[in-house]
Amino acid sequence: MFSLEREYNGWSLERITRHILYWGFWVTFYCVLNAAYQRTGYLQWLWLELMFMTVKIPYAYFVAYFLFPKFLPRKRYVILFALVLLFAFVGVGFMVLLLKVLPQFASGQPSIFWSAKSIFRALDLIYVASLVVVVKMIQRFFRQERMNERLKAEKIGSELQMLKNQLQPHFLLNTLNNIYGLVLDGDKKAGSALIQLSNIINYMLYDCNVDSAELQKEIDLLKNYLELEKIRYGERLDLSFEVEGAIAENKIAPLLLIPFVENSFKHGVSQSQGKSWVRILIQVSANQLSFQIENSIATPTDSTPDLKSGIGLENVRKRLNLIYPGAYQLDIISNETFLVNLKINL
Repeated sequence: MFSLEREYNGWSLERITRHILYWGFWVTFYCVLNAAYQRTGYLQWLWLELMFMTVKIPYAYFVAYFLFPKFLPRKRYVILFALVLLFAFVGVGFMVLLLKVLPQFASGQPSIFWSAKSIFRALDLIYVASLVVVVKMIQRFFRQERMNERLKAEKIGSELQMLKNQLQPHFLLNTLNNIYGLVLDGDKKAGSALIQLSNIINYMLYDCNVDSAELQKEIDLLKNYLELEKIRYGERLDLSFEVEGAIAENKIAPLLLIPFVENSFKHGVSQSQGKSWVRILIQVSANQLSFQIENSIATPTDSTPDLKSGIGLENVRKRLNLIYPGAYQLDIISNETFLVNLKINL
């Protein structure tokens, strides 16, 4: 019920109860301590402490709610310490005044300001106020931690959205270029290609605007894309696409695999004039996804682009770092073929 992490808006009944219990503890503590030490009755010390509370409570709240919030964030520690000490002795002055005005509640306490007792009372004021400050500092720490977590989540969310927004136009532009080529050639398969593209766009518009999508839908997206590429390249494309494991039971970040497939065609198949091939294998076992894609590449030249770079793959790396930090392994090997091995703990 009384968690230090709890924040309050206004003075609720629970918050008032916490403060009453806090000050009730101090009144009881000083009554018991002084009565036991002086071997006198509790009642006279109760009246004395209640009288002193008219000074201790305002001083503690003034320090905790005004001085510390005003000077601590600015790191003006010397001024803060000086003001805490100054107002402690101001509080002692009020205590001495109360002892003079209400001697019947003094319990034999000296009513002289310039005495060793005044130093003790000042330290007592600072000590009582310091516990209030500690509670406020702990609450402030938890509040700052929650704010940092919220800002971090918002930052990650905005970065992921930005990366997805970069990916979709890039992907759609390449697909439209493929269909445009079919139309120019008068290929009757352009109609089928438009149907495949409509399925892809439908998924991007309505199904991928979530943190995690069904793995089966991501695989369907790959199949639609591969159908487009098969229409485009025809007989000169040798394509293998295999899926194994419990696909229907798992989810994955949307649009995470398609850049690898797109990259294999953009920098592999499309760069070759002869027969080309692409091998894709997706396996799910024990909540781990293994995605492997390998494609043939044309004979490297000085003008051949670096297959490991590019907007698509760079965006995927960033998204993996944001969504699956420490829970994925990505290996890209470019030699006689271009091979991507990705493992993700789903």
